[in-house]
Order: sequence, then structure tokens, then C-alpha cells
Amino acid sequence: MSDEKKGKLIALEGPDGCGKSTQKTLLAEWLKSEGYSVKTTAEPTDNQIGQIIRHALNGNLDISLETEALLFASDRAQHVYDFIQPNLEKGNIVITGRYIYSSLAYQTSRGLSKKWVECINRPAIEPDITIFIDIPPEVGKKRTNSTNKPDEFEKDVELQKKVRRTYIELAKEKGSPVIDGTKSKERVHEEIVEKIKRILQSE
Repeated sequence: MSDEKKGKLIALEGPDGCGKSTQKTLLAEWLKSEGYSVKTTAEPTDNQIGQIIRHALNGNLDISLETEALLFASDRAQHVYDFIQPNLEKGNIVITGRYIYSSLAYQTSRGLSKKWVECINRPAIEPDITIFIDIPPEVGKKRTNSTNKPDEFEKDVELQKKVRRTYIELAKEKGSPVIDGTKSKERVHEEIVEKIKRILQSE
């Protein structure tokens, strides 16, 4: 994976319902208050590839696991080219909801080779930090069911349990922080800020 950049790339990971979007907004507001230029984004994106992915996740498109993985990797490569890399070159801090860990967690949990998933995601820029917001699948299911219609991934609690285990294994392997997403959003934000301060102080 490429690591050419001038700004900082922060990835917030975790299952739907863990609070990624809320924490992305809170973190962006805090960074701006500290004088940083911040851009926020998420995956899958809203570009044409991302729209195809959303159709598949909503059960409107029947595709193979390999095709799905390649679509996610393609969406990410274009995301890096169109948005992430240009903003990093300008010195901005980019916060993305979902990134490489999502592909590794979901796709390997469904039977694809970790080595292959890593290979197709090589164009992706390595984040300065990836923070995993952890919640039990039952909590995530309850939260997503109360706010919107769950996608194909979210309906399968057993799959979500596998995904959670894979996320935690990845976090240990990469040395990424794991934060308890069942805490209040204020407390989760405070813990994320503490982690982010460390990478900012290392400049």
C-alpha cells in the first residue's frame, strides 16, 4: 500500500451502529477548533462504483464475493485518486468512515483470502491511524434497526460476530486502538481525541 502523503489520514472503523458517523463529525469539529484543516469522507463513496456497491448491499444486485471485493477495492482506489491523495497533498487531515479494515474484515469473514484482499487494495494509502469502534453485533443490530433498513451484511448476526473477531485481530496485528462503542458518545469522542493527539504530537 502506498504511503505518499503530507497531511494525515484517519480511518474510523467498526460495524454499522457503532457511531462512526457521529464520531467523525465530533472529531472533525474538535480538529477544526484546534486550527487544523479537515475533510471528511466515507466508503463506499457516492461515485458510480460506490452506487453499484450500494445496490449490491441492498440486495438489488446479485454478484459474486470476488466481484464485490474488486468493486470495493476499485471504489477505494478511485477515492484515493479523486479525494484522499489531493487533500493530503494540500496538508489537510482526512477522516474517513470505513477504509481498508472494512474490506479485510467483511470479505475474509465471508471466505476470501486475506492475502488476495490485501493485494487488490495495494493502491490504497496506509492511514496514519485506524481506530476501531467496537460494539457487540446485537447492539449494532438494535441500533441500525431503529434508524434505517439494515443491508445484507447487517442482517446476518453470525457473520457480524465473525467480522467483529476479524476486526479485533486486525487491530492487534496492526497495533490499532480499539474503543468501546457502547460508552456514551461523549466518552468515545474523548478517547478518540486522546489517540489522535498522539499522532499530531509526533509531527
